Amino acid sequence: MWQVNSDGFFGMPIFIEGNYLVTMRFLGSTNAPVECYDLTSGNLLWSVDVTNSSGLSLPVGLRDERVFAVRFTESPNDTLYALDVSNGSHLWTSDVNVAPYMSETGVFDSIGNFYIYNYGNYNTYKINPVNGQKIWQTFTFPMASGSGEMAVNNSNNTGYTLEIDQSNRSCVWAIDLATGQKKYSQIVPALRPGGNFPQSALMVGFNGVVYVQLTDDNVAALSDNGTGFTLLWQTEIFGNGSFSLMCVGADGSIYAPTDGKIVRLDPLTGETLNISATITQGGFFLPRISATSNNMIYATNGESYVYAFDLNLNLIWSDNLPNTNTSGVCIAPNGLAAVCGQNTIRVYTPTQTVGIPETEDVFVSLHPNPTSSYVTLTFENLVSAKDYLCIDSQGKIIRKGKIFEKCTTLNLADLNSGLYFLQIEGLYQTIKIMKE
Repeated sequence: MWQVNSDGFFGMPIFIEGNYLVTMRFLGSTNAPVECYDLTSGNLLWSVDVTNSSGLSLPVGLRDERVFAVRFTESPNDTLYALDVSNGSHLWTSDVNVAPYMSETGVFDSIGNFYIYNYGNYNTYKINPVNGQKIWQTFTFPMASGSGEMAVNNSNNTGYTLEIDQSNRSCVWAIDLATGQKKYSQIVPALRPGGNFPQSALMVGFNGVVYVQLTDDNVAALSDNGTGFTLLWQTEIFGNGSFSLMCVGADGSIYAPTDGKIVRLDPLTGETLNISATITQGGFFLPRISATSNNMIYATNGESYVYAFDLNLNLIWSDNLPNTNTSGVCIAPNGLAAVCGQNTIRVYTPTQTVGIPETEDVFVSLHPNPTSSYVTLTFENLVSAKDYLCIDSQGKIIRKGKIFEKCTTLNLADLNSGLYFLQIEGLYQTIKIMKE
C-alpha cells in the first residue's frame, strides 16, 4: 500500500492503534527515537527521544492512545514513560524502574493495565496506565533474554510467566492478575539431552491453553484448571530460533519455528499438520509469526524477507525487506499488515487470493444448511484432493480429512447442536454450518 524511507539499521516491533503506527528507528546506541506514522498515508507524525541522547527510546506498548516507551540503556534502572499518541507529548513518568530486553514488550489485560519485566531485580510489574504508578510487583526469574514477557488470559484473570526453577529446568507459573500472587507452576521438560535455552515468549490460545516454545527443543501445551496445570503434549522442534514468536491461526492451529521452517501443530494433540518451505537464508533466523482472522499467516525471518501463507502453509507471496530483525508483521483491525526493516517501513493491503493456480480454484455449494445429520458438498471444479477442517464455535478442530470427489457427503450426526465452521483448502471463505 505504501513504503516510506525511514533511516534505521534494522526493523523493530510495530504497534498499531486506530490510524497510528508506532515503532523505533535505530541509528545508534544513543540515537534511536520512537516514531509515529499515519497508518493510511505513511506520513511521519512525530519523532521523540525520551532519553535526552542517553539511550534508546524503546516503545513497549500502545493502548488507549498512550504510547508506552522505555529509556532503554540495558541497565536495571531504566525509566518507563507514557506519550500521547496524537503528538508524542509526555503524559507521565512511572514511579518504578523497568528493564525489559530489547526483543520484549509489555502486555495489557482487558481493561488496559500494563505489565512489564525488569531483568535487573527479577520482578514483573503491574502498572496503572493512567498515571504510571505501580499496582504490584512479583518476583519472576526467566531463564534467558527474550522470555520475560508475561502472557495474559483475561477469561480467568491469570498471567503466565516462563521461568527457571532451582534445578535449572523451565517451568510455567500462574499469577493472579489482581494481586500479583504466584499460584502454582508446572515443569516443561526438555526432550533432548543438554536441555534448552528458551528465549521466546509463551502465549495463550483461544481455548485458554498455554503454549510454550523451548528454543531448539519443543513446543508444549498446558491446560490450567484454576488449581494447577496439566501438560497436554510436547512436540519436538529443531534449530535455534532465538527471540522468535509463535502465533495462533484463525482455526486455533499453532504456528511455530522449526529447522528454518514454520510448522503448523494441532492445538489439541500437538500433531504436525503442515510444514512450510525453508524461509531462512542461513543467517540470523528469528521468525516472528502472526495471523489474521481471514486465514492468513504472516512471518518475517529476522533476515531480509516477509512471507504470507495460507493456513496450510502454502506460500502465497514473499517480499524482500532487508534486516527485518525483530519486526514481525503487525496486523491492523482493517487488515493492513505493517513491517519494517533497514531504512524502510512498509504497509501491505490484505490479499484476496490463496496462491493456487486458477485451474484449481475451488467453488463449492453446500446443502442442507441448517442440517440435522449431514451436509453434501458439490464442487464445480475439483482437480485434486483438498484438505478440510471442521471447527466448533470455540475454535477447536473437531474433524479433519480430505475431499476426493466433486460431490461429497459429510456425516455430522454425532455433533452437538450449534454453529460450526468448514474450511476447505483453496476456498477463501469459511463456510458456516448450523447443526440442529
